[in-house]
Formats: sequence, C-alpha cells, structure tokens
Amino acid sequence: MASRRDAAMVDVGFNPRPRSQPGPIRPVRLAIPLAGFNLSGGVKSLVAVANAMAERGHAVRILVPDYAATPPAPLRHGVRLRALASGPRWLPTPARKLIHLARLALTATAGADVCLANYFTTAYVALTSKWLRGDRAVLAYNVRGYEPLSHGLNADASAPSRLVRATLAWLSYRLPLLKICTTDWLREQTGDPSAFVVGHGIDLAVFRPGPPRPPGERVVVGTIGRLGEAKGYPDFLRALDLLRSDLQIEIRIAAPDPVALPERFPSSVEHPKPEREMAEFYARCDLFVFSSRGEGFGLPALESMAVGCPVITTDSGGVRQFATDGENCVMVPPAAPLALAGAIEALVRDPTRRAALREAGIATAAGYGQDAVLDRFCRYLVKLAER
Repeated sequence: MASRRDAAMVDVGFNPRPRSQPGPIRPVRLAIPLAGFNLSGGVKSLVAVANAMAERGHAVRILVPDYAATPPAPLRHGVRLRALASGPRWLPTPARKLIHLARLALTATAGADVCLANYFTTAYVALTSKWLRGDRAVLAYNVRGYEPLSHGLNADASAPSRLVRATLAWLSYRLPLLKICTTDWLREQTGDPSAFVVGHGIDLAVFRPGPPRPPGERVVVGTIGRLGEAKGYPDFLRALDLLRSDLQIEIRIAAPDPVALPERFPSSVEHPKPEREMAEFYARCDLFVFSSRGEGFGLPALESMAVGCPVITTDSGGVRQFATDGENCVMVPPAAPLALAGAIEALVRDPTRRAALREAGIATAAGYGQDAVLDRFCRYLVKLAER
C-alpha cells in the first residue's frame, strides 16, 4: 500500500530497475492507469502483465485511486505503485472517481514510453494526458471486454446512465489508440481489423486437474454470484426456479458480492480470493455454470475446465475463443433461463456426459498456459516502445 505522502504526490515518474538481462534493448517505461484495483479477471491479468514486464527488466508504474489501492496479487520488484489522492473520505464515491480521473489526466503519460489504457475511461484520460502534457508516449488500449454491453447497457444503473456509458465506451474504440484485444471476437466488436490479438492464459500450475470427484448424494452445481444483470447471476437463479424441485442438486456459489441465494435447493456461499482458493472451489463442484451475458474472454469457464469441472456456459462472446458446444462444454444463449435450466438438468442426470466433458475441458485448457501469452504481450509492448 502506498504511504499517505505517496498518495498525494503528483510527480509519478519512473525509477527503472537496472536490466539484469544482457542485450541492446533499453528498459521500457510502461504506465498503467487504473480506475482501481479489484478482484476481476481483467485487473488480475494486468497485474500479471506488469509483473512480467518487471521480470524482464522494464520499469512499470501503476496509477490507482487511494480508495482502491490494494493489488489482487503481489507486485514484483520493478513495479511502482502510486495511489493518487481522491479527496476526503466523506466525499461521495462518484465525486472521488471524478477527482481520480482528473488526476490521471494530468499524470498518466508522465515519462512513459507506453501508456496502457484498459477501460474506456482510462482510454480517454490517457489521450487527454498526452495532449495536455505534450508527452511522446505511445498510447495503447488493452480491450479485455466489450464495455458498451458489460459496463453500459448491462450495467446496474439507470437507463440514461447505461445509455451514456454505452455511448462513451463505443466511442472509446474510435480514439487514436493502438488496440490490444484479448480475443478475435473482441477485435470484431471494436471494428479495428488492425488490432493485435494477444490471447489469454491461466496459471496451469494452480488450475490443474485432480482425481474425478466421487459420486455423492447430490450433484454439486457451482457458479459465481455477482450483483446486477451483466454477469448473469439473476439468470442462473431464474433457471433454478424452472427446475423440478426433486432434482438432486446442491448449489455452491463463489460470491465477491452479497447476493440472493436460491430458495428451492440447498446452497452455500464461499468467498475465494486468491487463485488457489478459486481452483479449490471449482474442484469441489461436479458442474460449473457460467451464465454471463457478455464476456471479452470468460476466464472462469476456462479455469473450471482446467481443474476438471464440466462447464455449461452462455454464448457470451469471448468464450468462443476456447469453448465449443458439444465438444468441451454445453453452450446456451445468454439471458435464456429456460435453455440454461434444460442444460443443467440434462447434465445433472447424465454422469457419463459429464465425464466426457471433463476430459475434453482438461485437454482444451492445457493449450492456454499464461506464460506464452505474457511473453507475447511483453514483446508487443517493447515493439510499441521502439516507435
């Protein structure tokens, strides 16, 4: 955590770590402006990119607001964290967010070779910072989700607010930033055929299969519980209401948010945070349901496959990069509780098919190790810096 003095600093330049690797390439100075740290897959992946760049001898600076300054994973030596002051704590959260964005607009590109935006608001502040400061930083935009839907039309907000957010997110893809997309599907959605597709990966040392679960009295159905419609948890609850009440299932929920629980089936809530705990959660399930309405990739579905838990997923966009209906998962339309209920009941009653999906999922996930993805990402950032 940054100190109080650091939180108030405006000078957020770089102190590069000397390169330990031989070679003619000078260290790249990478700035990553964030709206804040959280436990989302996108933020965790950005922390992994920052650590990978630091391990290669580059200088990385992450800018976050002081109210969300705890990283979801340890930062390596060479990653410099700056928590920017966002005003007194009694200010409403929206006001503190605006103050943070204003401070980012003044500091995001300072001394950077590459400024990596990762959310539609940070795309705007990165561009503003370069204009205001006259910096020469290359501006890149890591598009990890289709935000006109995830943070716009499907957001948990009023209709006018959703429309404004969706419009701003859509327009952010038209800004003069070089786009780095997680999947081919995202590149299509942004409308930029020149966008670099970097892919996505997982830590296969953490998300790895164990022995098959022994049969129990009830089939354990796992899911992730999040507030709002975007991640599809309400659709999952609606699907459960359509199932026969005598179906022998137990619901297990990984919930970072305080969510409603199913009423007709036994259920339990867990709060896994580190990746190891999330892998253990998947391993305790006989079936994992990923009911999101829109995803840039759909990391939980791939993580579940890697652990050996059969997957039902919605056709939420980015999952098409690794999920194939009938081969390594069961895929249903998003926001379709009836179809979701039918898929759950069919797999609950068919242990043979669950076993086949388990083996196919493990084989699929084995090709998505994060080391190759991080290496590809780092090499591309170095290439951008050379411009």
